[in-house]
Amino acid sequence: MNAFTVKWYTKFLTSLLSYTPDLKVAMKLKNEGKWEEYKPLVDRKVREWLVPLIDLAGVDFVVKGVENVPANEPIIYTPNHAGMFDIPAVFLNAPTMPMFIAKKELSAFPFLKQWMWVLDCVFVDRKNKDGARSSLHDAIEMVKNGRSLVIFPEGTRSKNGQLGKFKGGAMKIAMETGAKVVPVLIEGSRERLEATGNVTPGTVYVTFLDPIETKGLTKDDFFKMPDEIRAMLQKERDNAKNA
Repeated sequence: MNAFTVKWYTKFLTSLLSYTPDLKVAMKLKNEGKWEEYKPLVDRKVREWLVPLIDLAGVDFVVKGVENVPANEPIIYTPNHAGMFDIPAVFLNAPTMPMFIAKKELSAFPFLKQWMWVLDCVFVDRKNKDGARSSLHDAIEMVKNGRSLVIFPEGTRSKNGQLGKFKGGAMKIAMETGAKVVPVLIEGSRERLEATGNVTPGTVYVTFLDPIETKGLTKDDFFKMPDEIRAMLQKERDNAKNA
């Protein structure tokens, strides 16, 4: 890990800690159900924290297709996952602030865990089937209540940048809620950190594909969708390379 990466991680942690007073206010507003105050506060403060970190890393996002994503209804985003910068790539560029389904291991980090709770993130224990079903139920209820959701269908980061097998959790949520699904292709995030182990300046390309209507689809349709969405993202990737 080089000196610049150490500096970046240090800034990540110290700036996160500096927002502790805001975290306490957000938690209080959420517990009291004061949504009109809570949502804009959380959105503003998380962006205030994230954007300088992205700038410090020297990362910029080139975004395409987001104008086709409805901003007045819950959306299920299904991005490929190859690097840590995938999270701000979607969070900062989606029309409205989404929540995430995240691995349980992230709940071990103090302050980060509390901020993720404030953001309505759902932690999934991938080794516990009963716990995973409970988390899926929580996500379904939040989407029914109007929250947009980001779920990485591969379930984990790709080790080589290639698209992995897409799982059906996102489709289960879509089937139960009728929410539209928006596949998202993210290119370049792995090269910003995971490829070398060091934070590396550069561009991350974020392409929001056209929303997929799920109302009226059959169970067979939903069963096929993970493979179909993976094929859509692969086609978009291939077209970009050949352009």
